[in-house]
Formats: sequence, C-alpha cells, structure tokens
Amino acid sequence: MPSDEHSDDDLPADTSPEDAPLADDEPSSDESPAEASSDDNPAETFSDEDAAESVSAERVEPRSKIGLVMFASAGALWGLFGMMRCDAHDSTETPSAAVSNEEQAKSADELPSVSDDPETADAAPDSEPEPAADTPEIRDRPADEDPADEEPISAGGFDPRPSPAAWARDFKAPSTVKYTVRRGGTLENVANLYKIFHHEISELNPGVELKKDLPPKSAVVVYKASGDGQSQSIGGPSSGKLAGGVPMVDGPGRVMKMIGWKSFATANTVAVLDKALRHWASSGHKQPVLVGNMSSRNGGRLAPHSTHQSGRDVDLGYPQKLPAGEELNWRVMDGKNLDAKECWALMQLLVQTGQIEVIYVDREIQKLLHDYAVANKLMSKATLKQWMEYPSPTGSGSPVIQHVKGHADHMHARFKCQPHETQCKSRKR
Repeated sequence: MPSDEHSDDDLPADTSPEDAPLADDEPSSDESPAEASSDDNPAETFSDEDAAESVSAERVEPRSKIGLVMFASAGALWGLFGMMRCDAHDSTETPSAAVSNEEQAKSADELPSVSDDPETADAAPDSEPEPAADTPEIRDRPADEDPADEEPISAGGFDPRPSPAAWARDFKAPSTVKYTVRRGGTLENVANLYKIFHHEISELNPGVELKKDLPPKSAVVVYKASGDGQSQSIGGPSSGKLAGGVPMVDGPGRVMKMIGWKSFATANTVAVLDKALRHWASSGHKQPVLVGNMSSRNGGRLAPHSTHQSGRDVDLGYPQKLPAGEELNWRVMDGKNLDAKECWALMQLLVQTGQIEVIYVDREIQKLLHDYAVANKLMSKATLKQWMEYPSPTGSGSPVIQHVKGHADHMHARFKCQPHETQCKSRKR
C-alpha cells in the first residue's frame, strides 16, 4: 500500500563603456593654412625700411645700374603680391557648402554614412537608429520568464481554483454502504475488515448468522445513516479525529484498494469523491481510478501515515500506461508508465468539484506533468505556477499541487473543511 509518511524537502548585465565622443574643444588633426603662424610667411619679413633703402640706392647708383635694380625690385614686388594673394585667399570666410573646421571636430558617429556605391547609398547604417519618442520601452526578460506568462488562463478549463462545475452540485452521501464478498467468507470476517462490533453488523444484516459462510458476491451492509448528529472533521489532518465516519462506497470509475477499516471519511468527502469518480467513468475515461487509504472509523492515527486522521484525506492512483493484460495496481511512476494526459484530466476533474484543498504529488512526478503541460500548451506558465510548485523550490507559494515525500506511487487529495465543521482545521504550510 502507498505510504503517506512525509517530510518537507527541503548578473548584473555586463556593460561595455561607450566610446567617448570627441570634445568640442579637441583640436583637429589637420591644421588649416589660415591658422599658420605669421613667422612662416616670408612676405611679412620685407619691411618698409627695406623698401626705402632700395629707393635711396636707386638715386645714388649710376644710371647703368638703375635698370637692374628696378628689375630686381619689380620681381620682389611681384613675388610679394603673389604670396599676399594666396594668403588672402586662405583667410577668406569658408563657403556654406564646405565643411568647416568646427564641423570636422565632431564625432564620426554624428555624421551620416556615405557610400560611393549607388546601390548601397540608401542602405541602413550599421548602428541601430535611436527609437522614436513613442516607441514602447523594451525590457530584458528574465531567463525563466516566458511570453506565455502574460497570457490569460486557457479556455481548456485548467483554472486551478474554479467555481464548481455544473455537474459538481448537490452532493449526497450514501444512506447505505455495502461490501461485496468476492471469494466467500462470513459476516464475522466482514466485521473484522471494517473493525465493526459484531453486534452492530448483525443488527445491520438481520437474519444472517455471524459465522455462516456466505457465497461469492454476497452483499453485506456495513453502514446505515442514523441521523444521530452530522459527520464532522475535527482538528487537523495530523492531529484530529472523525465523528460520524462514513465508509467509501464502491461504484463506477474506481477500484477499491484499501482495507475496509481504512475507508472511512466525512460524509461530504465520500459524497464528493463518489460523484467525481462517477463523472470520470461517464466522461469516457476507460481506466478506473485506484482508491486507497482514507481514515479509520473514528479518525486518529492511521499507520503508517502521519495524516489521514480527520476524514478529509484520500490516496488515489495515478493513471497509468499499462501493457495489455497487466493488472492495475500501485506502482512507482516514471516517464514510461505515467499517463500524464489522463493524470491532468483527473486532477482537473477533482478541482472542478470546488472541494479540493491540496493535492500532494512527488516532485519528480510534478516535473513530468509540468513538461507535458508546457509541451502540449495546456495552459500559460502563469496558470501552471498556480497549479504546482515545480519548478519553484518546495514550499513556495500555495499552489494546488505540492510536494510531500512518499507520493511517487499515488497522489494524496485533501478535501476542504465544511461550514458546519467548526472544529475542523486546515494544515498550514
């Protein structure tokens, strides 16, 4: 049998410095001729005194030398005129169509890209253009975030905390519960299976001798509603008891795999589970659900479990992929034998009752279910996070599906306290 003893499991981005833009007062690498020093201009070294001395010499020299002096002076004046003309041209104001020295000092990043190839002249620059003022801000997503996180809950009905489905109404606890003798036995044997006093089972089955052998398929009454107070869950799952316990009833969509005396629960738990499993069968699911330990008749310690004490806990088998002819029984689940699709369908059906408080599933099984849900897009990741702990650390949040050690071969469903159960206590994480 499955065991429910459990213990809880336990950059900043690199930024490269930007290239500093060229400073406004940073000198250009090429010096303009207009900015050259006057010391370098030979024309400016010819003074007025020199010109006067030349004229005076012309007056005192003999007439034969006058022509030579005048020719030399004319050449010097012509050279001076030419050099002054070139200097004047370089010092004139820069035409508007040209690029000034100040503009040359700007950073190359501020100038448009120019191509000599006419086919590429209109191509976009290597650097991305600055976004317009109305461009929405784009933030870097964390590695574990997905765009699907922003999607609403899918239309597939995978709401982890839904309102009760249309079929999940008017739960009625059985007024009578019977046990079917499969291979023969006595009334006394059945009483021992359920830990019922012998006189009680005799009163429930008048005319049947306590120790007389019963033929196979005989139906023995093990419970009848009495009307002596309501069925109630008292205390918590790990330190509680059960008043007015009702044994789980057999029916469609299930295989009963517990000993009779471990099949008791509150009337509400039995009523909800019975209706859910009937709906499971009528919805076309061919494989029935294994139903395991619940609580004892009066609650309290139920070995080997630490919970199952107050009539709201039940062990259910995971839907399995079975080879033809193999018996449905408790098995440790893995990627080969777990029917993840049917498992999701079963958990979805349970929460649609509106009566589920929590479902315990081993973390390794949660991973299989998580991967299946993502691969098949059953729901958004935001919704999936409300369903189960994985991949967050154990103990994170309050999802429907939580990890507790010892649930690799079965899931553990816990039903909610009811309004009339004033002493019922939910277990807090």
